[in-house]
Amino acid sequence: MKPNQNQSSGASGDSNAILRVLLAAGCKRTALLPMVDEPAVRAAFAAGVGGRIQTTLGGTVDPKRFKPVQIEATVRSLSDGWFRSESHGQRWFSGKTAVLESGPYTIVATSRPCNLWDRSLFFANGHDPANFDMVVVKSPHCQHRFFDAKAERVVNVDAPGSSSANLKSLGHTRCLRPIFPLDEGVEFTPSVKIFQRGV
Repeated sequence: MKPNQNQSSGASGDSNAILRVLLAAGCKRTALLPMVDEPAVRAAFAAGVGGRIQTTLGGTVDPKRFKPVQIEATVRSLSDGWFRSESHGQRWFSGKTAVLESGPYTIVATSRPCNLWDRSLFFANGHDPANFDMVVVKSPHCQHRFFDAKAERVVNVDAPGSSSANLKSLGHTRCLRPIFPLDEGVEFTPSVKIFQRGV
């Protein structure tokens, strides 16, 4: 599932919209989800590997869009958040990171947003997305080989988020109105402008 919470586009990464729906539906399928939530990570480090914590997830960075959900989880692993990009070999940093297991859900909770256009964060924290029934990928532009090639089904989710392609959901106020595409009945006629040097 690819929701509109693209951290590499500047989103907060603390969207719990899909987790909330899975919990409400009582879904028993295994799911792997990334989540930016520094307080939950601090609680996990305090409990240590194997410890049980009661915490909330989501809504710590963008509380206007996301309300925290309560979970009880086992701390499966802890890391300093440094890892290598699968795509380019660069060093990426997610801040202190904890893997939390709550029923069928495995949450890779990070202290800060990081790139999610490949599987690096999951691999670095001991999990192969191929081993789960569902994987939440907070990026719309992953290369085909990373997720789509092995997925039985890819679902693009128009979930809330500050980098959503659904521009009407963002609440723009500092622009001249009416304007396309925020307002109905406004025509947009594209025009081509050619720029060249030495003319």
